[in-house]
Amino acid sequence: MAVPALTENQVLNIVYSLYEGDTTNWSTSSDEYLAARVYANAAINRWEFYEQTNWKELWTSLDDAASTVTKTLTAGTYTYTCPDDFIKPSSYVRTVDSGGTSQYWDVYPLSKVPSHDDDSPLFCYFTGNVKSGFTLNFNPNVDLTTGNTISYEYYKTATTFTTTASTTEMSDPYFIVYFVLSRLYENDGEDGRANKAFQEAEGRLENMRTNNIIGLEGVDDRIEYTLSDGGGFGV
Repeated sequence: MAVPALTENQVLNIVYSLYEGDTTNWSTSSDEYLAARVYANAAINRWEFYEQTNWKELWTSLDDAASTVTKTLTAGTYTYTCPDDFIKPSSYVRTVDSGGTSQYWDVYPLSKVPSHDDDSPLFCYFTGNVKSGFTLNFNPNVDLTTGNTISYEYYKTATTFTTTASTTEMSDPYFIVYFVLSRLYENDGEDGRANKAFQEAEGRLENMRTNNIIGLEGVDDRIEYTLSDGGGFGV
């Protein structure tokens, strides 16, 4: 069962109490608190890339992206900037008309695009990288309708702690608590306590991975369509 979402401040106050044995807590502007934030973000990074896991918590949709992202088509415009947290698409891209009817666009890897230079099938492709950002490109040989909605699901980057009110997508934020605690003990040269806290953190991390694999009761977990070619960037 997932632990209720905890803010950065709540997570680091728990760390403080376990570490210091009282509830005075660090000042949020202190060197200790800011160092703990760095360790907490290292924990989030470890979770995000653990065993090449595609975390269910990191799948989202364009509908839920920031309002600053363009989500509607303009006739004659064939490139659209992806959300800042975009990593890879899930499957089809859809364009939806005012009546709610969808057109399904195959996602091609970039290497496949030149061979369809003069063709007019419904295909699109993604370009870019994490540093520069990603762009959705529609086949320019197909007419687009102004006002139709762009819709797709995608895998996003994990949210890091930047303010005291920040929260994380991970289901068990106590992984962060024990990861940070292990680093603090390691800095103090308390290897026994550091190892104990680290093992607690790793146990919670592995438990999250196991739960991530488990599907819904009575629901077939078989994937009928996947963007396996091109590392998630087309078929």
